[in-house]
Amino acid sequence: MKKQTKRIYLLIALALALVFGSVSLASASVLTASVNANRTSNTAATVAAHASFNRTADSCTCKMTLQEKYKGSWRTATGVPVKTASRTKTKTSSILFSYKFTLVKGKVYRVKTTFTDKKGSSTASSTYYSGTF
Repeated sequence: MKKQTKRIYLLIALALALVFGSVSLASASVLTASVNANRTSNTAATVAAHASFNRTADSCTCKMTLQEKYKGSWRTATGVPVKTASRTKTKTSSILFSYKFTLVKGKVYRVKTTFTDKKGSSTASSTYYSGTF
């Protein structure tokens, strides 16, 4: 019975070490996020994205990709000078990024925003979309 008890304690200790050891290396996760777009003219829009994480990440990136509606589906925008804009911050628990996109008159757009955070060797991503404009 003593050997069996020692094995059980050893397995419990190993399980706890694995569980709590991996938590300290896990990526931060997005607690709240928002993506707001405002078409300021026929050929321009300002997009602001914000995310808060559940703890301080080593680095986090906000990547905005301008998408256009084409034949009922969404694709990366064409005919515009900038399709993707991004910002990276280090040692932070939140990120705020605003960008002014140039548009083509008469097209319908939205912005796909991906927040990527790194903590140690772990990386996590969350994707959000603005409303159409």
